[in-house]
Amino acid sequence: MTISPPKSLPTPEELERQLAHFVNVTLLGGGTAVDRDTRLFEDGYMNSMRILDLIAMVEKSLGARIPDRSVRLANFRTIATIVRVFHPDAGAAPTSTPDRLLERRADRSRFASPVELLRQRGDLMVTGAGRVALTGFPLEVFQAVDDTVVRWAEALGAPEHRYPSLIDAAVLERAAVVIPSEAGDPQRPGSEPSVGTSAIPRLSARDDDRLSARDDDRLSARDDDRLSARDDKVALPPAVCYHAYPEWSGRTLSDSPTLLTARGHCYRYEDGNHIPLERLWEFTMREIIAIGTRQQVEDVRQSLVRRVTTLVDMLELEAVIETATDPFFAAGDEGRQRMQQAGALKYELRLAVDATGRTIAAASFNHHHDFFGTRFGIRLADDAPAHSGCVAFGLERWVLALCAQHGVERHAWPDGARAWLDEATQRRTRGTGA
Repeated sequence: MTISPPKSLPTPEELERQLAHFVNVTLLGGGTAVDRDTRLFEDGYMNSMRILDLIAMVEKSLGARIPDRSVRLANFRTIATIVRVFHPDAGAAPTSTPDRLLERRADRSRFASPVELLRQRGDLMVTGAGRVALTGFPLEVFQAVDDTVVRWAEALGAPEHRYPSLIDAAVLERAAVVIPSEAGDPQRPGSEPSVGTSAIPRLSARDDDRLSARDDDRLSARDDDRLSARDDKVALPPAVCYHAYPEWSGRTLSDSPTLLTARGHCYRYEDGNHIPLERLWEFTMREIIAIGTRQQVEDVRQSLVRRVTTLVDMLELEAVIETATDPFFAAGDEGRQRMQQAGALKYELRLAVDATGRTIAAASFNHHHDFFGTRFGIRLADDAPAHSGCVAFGLERWVLALCAQHGVERHAWPDGARAWLDEATQRRTRGTGA
């Protein structure tokens, strides 16, 4: 896109006044609520449409394009910040690095992938492309992470929900999730979708017996055709939270936030680039989901950022929590992507997994703004669309990072990490009555 230079460049002071007028009058419909120091995102004045208009206004005023890498909360927090960062006479330079809430370093000399050792011990089984089974020590770690998040959910007042693996394709479409076409179906060779598939095989109770006949070459061609029939009305979800929004569709919430937690299987094909424990086609996600006002959702998100920070310190993990963007925005989602970038609506916890310091995302802290509230007709008491957010934990990735950093022998773990694991194991044993 070519930006025409303005006839004359406004001074920094003039640009501040122009932007304040633009935000108050053009974007907000009048008034003087926003001044040069008002927090545009944290105080709720921006949405996915307004951010595009604001960026376009800045670019038009200055005659220069703002690079995608510079669309960050640190550069867009207030009108004064925007002018200081982007006006050529203001002296500051835009930052392109992610905003970080946490950065913790550790001794990497012992960091190593645990995958091969766990496979040799029989604690990790690769059951197929992008699928694993766990037992023994890694399963104990998996359950300890989940137990920790469940206790956080209980402290927040978020009850447990359980959802099926399948989800109506119409729900994902309503949530603006791109569902692969049959040509891009991951259950067909050579296909490369990024999420689950909308074409699920239909099997009757009798088909279980018929499937076993394949080994004896007794399955007829007619049976093969019938078993390959597919149901394009259901899909495999890429995240747990998509199950939650239909529960409140068309409803008005009370003054208190709606909270819940759920653990489920999620599906992302990852272009077939599967790595055990790290990039899985089928993986397990524990989420805490919040629906309410903007501030209620943000309070829950920040509370969980603090809890995770404390846990990372206790477990002595090398980690960062930094801003991120989702990699699977659809065409036409530029506003949502810019809003996520500039508003710091997504943070990721990234844990180191090898001696080079390479990291993987093990948790995400997401504020969806009013996107799902609008899409699913979830309203607040004042009839405004509800905000929503979720904090998600990829449990297999936590197993990978903990075992990569501390090893696969319990006795070799740091004292705090070992005590955490022992306590979680004891709680689970008491809970089962063993």
